[in-house]
Amino acid sequence: MAAESLILFAKPPRAGRVKTRLAENLGREGAARLYACFLRDAAETARALSEARPGVGLVCEWALERGETLDEFPLTDWLPGAFLHRAQTGAGLGGRMAAALGRCLAFGRHAVLIGTDFPDLPHEVLGDAFESLASTDAPKITLGPAADGGYYLIGMNRFVPEIFSGIPWSTSEVLSYTLERADALGIGTSLLPEWRDVDDADDLEALKGRLSQNNSRARQTREYLR
Repeated sequence: MAAESLILFAKPPRAGRVKTRLAENLGREGAARLYACFLRDAAETARALSEARPGVGLVCEWALERGETLDEFPLTDWLPGAFLHRAQTGAGLGGRMAAALGRCLAFGRHAVLIGTDFPDLPHEVLGDAFESLASTDAPKITLGPAADGGYYLIGMNRFVPEIFSGIPWSTSEVLSYTLERADALGIGTSLLPEWRDVDDADDLEALKGRLSQNNSRARQTREYLR
């Protein structure tokens, strides 16, 4: 396992399983195709990070349904690149994130986990997350605040699964509760720039606005939206 690991949380881009709130506007198939573009853009962001920070290991943990296995999906078509592919394990979102980070931190120094609903997130933000974790030997987490009150990124330089306990997932208080939990545990924190994920029609319009101002990001998503 690499000393530093970037972990992506992803879902198979199948109709009816991803971006369900966008299906009303794009249709189930259209929403799935959009999310497939998100995955390819995430792969490009990871590649750019690897070039800027050689040695970072790339991992994708997939959310599968009961009875599914990784070998029945074209993972490298959806997410091209030198990724180690795994199925997510653990109970609930907090348990799955803890399991993913724990696997990487068992052998490495720093691990950063992100979602795949942020196609235009710059790779420099990921680099800043690793730099923040490397800035101290004391336990520390770094968080990327999401516009909805959650976070799009969490990084650790020490495995502290307790950080995921007692968090009201899927609410606007996820970030604030996590920061309070870190303070109670005596863990240092740092915050990255806020970013907005893409879950509904308003989020999609906001993404289009950002892409109109920067034509160097999210190439696959931009071409699809045209």
